[in-house]
Amino acid sequence: MESNLTLMLEALAGQGCILPSEQRAALDISLKIKKQDAGLSTLALWGRVFTRTGNDYILAEGTVSAKRVDRKLVFDTKYYFTQDGVLWLDLQPPENDYRYALCKSAKGPFTGDPANVFLVVSDPVEPSEFEKLVEPAVAGDKSSSSVTDEKTGSEADTEAPSESEPENDDNDEDPPGEPGEAQVIPDEEVVEGEGGGEGGAEGELEEIPAGVEVPELERLCGLMKWIDEECGVVPINSLVLTPHDDLIKNHAFTGPIFFDELDSYCHLFGGYMTAPLSKDLPGSWGCHVIPLQNDVIVKSLVWPGYFSYYSTTNHDWGSIYFGYGEKNNDIGFGVP
Repeated sequence: MESNLTLMLEALAGQGCILPSEQRAALDISLKIKKQDAGLSTLALWGRVFTRTGNDYILAEGTVSAKRVDRKLVFDTKYYFTQDGVLWLDLQPPENDYRYALCKSAKGPFTGDPANVFLVVSDPVEPSEFEKLVEPAVAGDKSSSSVTDEKTGSEADTEAPSESEPENDDNDEDPPGEPGEAQVIPDEEVVEGEGGGEGGAEGELEEIPAGVEVPELERLCGLMKWIDEECGVVPINSLVLTPHDDLIKNHAFTGPIFFDELDSYCHLFGGYMTAPLSKDLPGSWGCHVIPLQNDVIVKSLVWPGYFSYYSTTNHDWGSIYFGYGEKNNDIGFGVP
């Protein structure tokens, strides 16, 4: 949902959520223009994803509508990105669950190049299938070694009597000046990939799955959707349903009673009003009050860089993400 950009960045500046001054000044105007041009009901700064080249992505998320359908909230969400704070471009979400799973499986930092493509292995080779590929090769090596051993043994047996037999190799040798006939191998007997050439190596590499191409922008949009599903923190009672089942901001919201407890905050996309943060994995969320500012900061330890804040003075709230897009999968080792 839409929040005050200036108040949010000032409240979360101590957490490292800082933008360059020129980009921050441009966002105040460019977000309003993009919201009007796209016909959105809300448009807010979503966060910033750091890249290894320094050409970071500044992301925004807007909604056309948010309604309750069959006791479930349905969001018509739009995603945008910019790298200069002025020109906003659309992000296309993954078209199906399979592509969405590929975006989650992608590893490594973002490059900052919108044309970059990641290679993601969708179906890794299982141990049983891997053994099927390796065992014939190993069996072939063993059989060839046994054949050579048998040959060496038979040659040793035949060499002994050959010393006593008279040498009659003169008739077998070709007369001088008359070379022996060359043996012609038919083309049908030539098997591709044999001989240790480059063709054999290429044939073996073709059996290894190279992966599925996932564009960087698609992965970026999948990251936004993923973090929204697992985080998306809002204060309880900060949103209200209209008689037409539209979810809007509650202008009569005066703040939670116990604003420094996790029971006062919930997941917006994971079941509003029914999924408080206190039901999540213990130790996966942190909540503290900043002295002299009267701001409550809720941070995620599963997604380092995700912060949500609530101001007790003006009752403003919002959330933002500043990070590399890496999930902390070792959270179980840090939970007390």
